Amino acid sequence: MRPLIVGLTGSIGCGKTLVTQVFTHLGVPVYISDQEAKKLYERKEMISLIGDLFGQQVITDNKVDKQKLANLVFNDPLLLEKLNNCIHPLVQRDFEKWANEQNFPYVVLESAIIFEIGWERLFDKIICISTPMDLVLQRVKLRDNQTEEEIKKRINNQMSPTLKAKKSDYVIINDNTRLVIPQIRDIHFNLCNIAQTSRNI
Repeated sequence: MRPLIVGLTGSIGCGKTLVTQVFTHLGVPVYISDQEAKKLYERKEMISLIGDLFGQQVITDNKVDKQKLANLVFNDPLLLEKLNNCIHPLVQRDFEKWANEQNFPYVVLESAIIFEIGWERLFDKIICISTPMDLVLQRVKLRDNQTEEEIKKRINNQMSPTLKAKKSDYVIINDNTRLVIPQIRDIHFNLCNIAQTSRNI
């Protein structure tokens, strides 16, 4: 029987890496969609396709220059959609194959853009991490060495954090005042119970 399929989402800088590390520590199989997508960019056929779609200026030393590609697509919603339509179906197929190979009550796929690309239909449950915008800006500035304007441009290409939280089944508050691990633990036990109940039906 397949495991319960759980999505984990949130804006940039909300703490998805920390949360996935805690789930992994609990023994939960976690699929990091960005990491898996990066592997696709290394394939020769993908490099050729990206060059054809976005121009050879995004190819450097026969590799996709991810920074140049990001600068291009984040300034043009149509180009961003074109890139998404190219990459996301491949990631989805890879995830589904991976999920069916796992032996745990549930698995987690982490992606910042679950709702933006219509992936919510793939999941039995969705978890959203909610973080105040001032903390997001502070964290991403330190992590990515970007200006506030650049960060806000990236955020504006995604669904608002408030709407993501409303559309999710669980919300983890990561605001430097509430403990995150107990929130994750409670969700973990709840998901295990749901998975067990579904198996007994």
